[in-house]
Amino acid sequence: MENFFKNILNDNTITPPEPILNHFQEKFANAVFVEWYSDNEFYEAIFYEDDFERIAKYDLENNFINVKTNISPELLPAAIKEKALSYGELMNCIIIDNNKEKDYEIIYRDSELIRYLLFLDQNGTEIKHQKL
Repeated sequence: MENFFKNILNDNTITPPEPILNHFQEKFANAVFVEWYSDNEFYEAIFYEDDFERIAKYDLENNFINVKTNISPELLPAAIKEKALSYGELMNCIIIDNNKEKDYEIIYRDSELIRYLLFLDQNGTEIKHQKL
């Protein structure tokens, strides 16, 4: 993600290889405002679809890796939301969907307004938890 912001600042938009572009257009047929970026490891498309901001990620061998969707905390599945709320106030929520399972990247803040990054799998099991 760090490289993503560097690319935006450098206005380093690209056109991806045709297999990636074809897959993207098929999978995300309703995408609008699509911008492509690349580093030495991945291709990423930043776009909007159905009023959600998304980032689709592909590797250099043209394979789809995942799509991240920025959602409001109210749209989290009930079990995930309940688990996340047990940590603190939810600030930002992202669903990471790789077509097989979904993980959740959540930024929350505690009662002292300290922010944390929390990763939960689709069952609500904590994958990663760190102070920001």
